[in-house]
Amino acid sequence: MQKRARRSCVEKLASAGSRVVATGRDAEAGAALERANHGVTFVAGDIIREDDCRRVVDRALELGNGRLAGLVNNAGMSKRIAFATATQDDWDEVLAVNARSVFFFIRHALDGLRLGRGSVVNMASIAGKTGEEGLAAYCASKAAVIGLTQALALEFGEEIRFNAVCPGQIETRMMGNIISDALRKKQLELRIPANRFGAPEEIADVALRKKQLELRIPANRFGAPEEIADVVAWLLSNQSSYVNGTVVTVDGGETAGLRTPRVAQIDGA
Repeated sequence: MQKRARRSCVEKLASAGSRVVATGRDAEAGAALERANHGVTFVAGDIIREDDCRRVVDRALELGNGRLAGLVNNAGMSKRIAFATATQDDWDEVLAVNARSVFFFIRHALDGLRLGRGSVVNMASIAGKTGEEGLAAYCASKAAVIGLTQALALEFGEEIRFNAVCPGQIETRMMGNIISDALRKKQLELRIPANRFGAPEEIADVALRKKQLELRIPANRFGAPEEIADVVAWLLSNQSSYVNGTVVTVDGGETAGLRTPRVAQIDGA
């Protein structure tokens, strides 16, 4: 999930009266977040660096007198690249952001979470459960988050709750980038000399990519970041006090099973 989704989580928690410590590389955006939301403290940092993760946790512990009520690991990045051409750097970058950072934050927050009998929410993805062509590193990283969540729920379940959220197709910049990458790929393919112009149906396939994704979803739409924030807030609250080791899928029904889109829906797009 990208900036809008992360901001929605911060705003949801802050509006409920929680004291929130957030982090990211964009100090200017962080300052704006602080100004717009009472009770939000922003600590600039890069989550692939353990020292930066520790600084964020230390600031939260300072504000919470050594106790943490909750932790949300909500970073995410993806790279659509064929596995056969992916480099180690491609792989390491995605795993560092999506999985290793989760390890860093939980490890340094553990004592505070124990004292606060806290709740941890790790942001995974339906891609960590079902896989997706061209997103091997992303899928592997999110599957790792799910496995880590369940393992820690077993290990620390008497003191800390651990749950994962698996969003489906959410209106974020990252989703837009994935669709745009597919468009660029098709455009490049159509430049290859083949003694023909690209067939209209080939262009239409790409132009309708978002609509086709929506048609896989029984809700017939992408989700809003605020809908993910609502689930995160619930998992952090006492209303979910007996929910532990659970993977909550928020995808409009996309992964419930195979759905055959109606031809009329596609033609009418």
